[in-house]
Amino acid sequence: MADKRTRPFRRIRRKYTFIILALLSGIIGSIWIAIDRYTGSAIVVNSLGETNEYAFAIQSMLIGIIVSFLFALVLWIPISKKPFAELARKIKERKLSGSEQLKENQSAISEKRQFSFLGQLIDPQYKGIRLPNKKMFLWLSLSGLLSGISTFSYFIIIKDMDLSIFLPASQFVIIYLIIGDLFVDKARPCAPEIQAIIMIFLGVILAAIDFTSSSGSFNWVNLILVFLVLNTSAAVYVVFQKKAVATKFKSGENLDATNIRLWTLLFMAFFAIIFSLPFMDAEGFFVFRSTFLPALFPIALSMLLVFIARILYVRALSMGKMSIVNSLSAVSVVAGIPITVIFGFIWPAYFPLPGGEFAWVVWLLRGIGAILVFSGIIGLSMSEVKIMILAKVKIGIVCDYERIKAISGVESVSVITGKYDLMIIIRSRTIGRGYQPIVEKLAKIPCLDDFHSNTIMKEWHS
Repeated sequence: MADKRTRPFRRIRRKYTFIILALLSGIIGSIWIAIDRYTGSAIVVNSLGETNEYAFAIQSMLIGIIVSFLFALVLWIPISKKPFAELARKIKERKLSGSEQLKENQSAISEKRQFSFLGQLIDPQYKGIRLPNKKMFLWLSLSGLLSGISTFSYFIIIKDMDLSIFLPASQFVIIYLIIGDLFVDKARPCAPEIQAIIMIFLGVILAAIDFTSSSGSFNWVNLILVFLVLNTSAAVYVVFQKKAVATKFKSGENLDATNIRLWTLLFMAFFAIIFSLPFMDAEGFFVFRSTFLPALFPIALSMLLVFIARILYVRALSMGKMSIVNSLSAVSVVAGIPITVIFGFIWPAYFPLPGGEFAWVVWLLRGIGAILVFSGIIGLSMSEVKIMILAKVKIGIVCDYERIKAISGVESVSVITGKYDLMIIIRSRTIGRGYQPIVEKLAKIPCLDDFHSNTIMKEWHS
């Protein structure tokens, strides 16, 4: 039985823990966007009360770097004697490197899991701030570049767009990821993918309709920025983040979620500031200086929430399926409506709500749009399948296991006993997308023969 004193997360069952983490990441995401909307509309403004989005972006990046590094240092605080015991063990190891007794003590220490730092309560792999290696540096810098483009466009969009519209629109990145997969796999979209694309697209359009406003909430500039800049850069950002997560140190360890977020933020801030500076004039620098202190607390709070939400999201990914985590975190789409209403009653000047005789129609359309986007994401995620393929290895032919593992969709390869020699686990959004293309690629490998597939209907985890 797990020791709850050394494993505090296990006070809640694993299944419920990752559900809570994923939901929290989504809800926190909608809250920090609302805080940004208030800060940009009420504080970082010029003498005419107009938001200076470029000054706001630079302020957020500078304050975000400071807050994130301070928070990472706080997470580095030891909460047990293990760091000091680890140092003493290493000294003893050097003196008695050949002792078998020492090896037994090391294995006993590794089996007894204790949290060494405060940050390991939310990210068990966190061992303090670490420098990435060259490959990680490449992927993190590219992630930062794309994230900087997305962030720069975000501050321009959030200036005018309603929160309940922006959140569904920002989920369009999923469509681009699907389309990217289709091009990579050279496959046609299947029914669940087409349904998801249509539902998410219609949901965004319905949420954007506001005929009670004279100017409309969704102008052409916002339309281009959301669909062609923000979502596109966010989709490519996800690809580079996956590369960074998969890259290992020479010791075989991966960079933990906290450090990935920290270094990505550093590069993101650098590029976002570079993109904003050309648009800064004398008035912009005046707004930056005069509003820096008043905006310090709300921006610091927002950036801290962003940092925590990202860590919770990656932590949830380590405990459950990516499809389910994405579905749960997409609750931000629905959460955006009540948060908009609450902030609208508190600060009506900065969160204008639809008014007039037909305001209820606008809210109805926004609600239907949010539900369509949320349903499209869940429908796409729930169609994911996991298939076990059993295969035989031809006698006298050396099998290239790395080639099998490199096939897109292959999750693991295991050597087994019995009638078959290999067990290959594949994961895909649908049976059609997963089974046929992957089996065709497996059939081209010379050492494999006689395939037998089984769809995994349900899994149980400890």
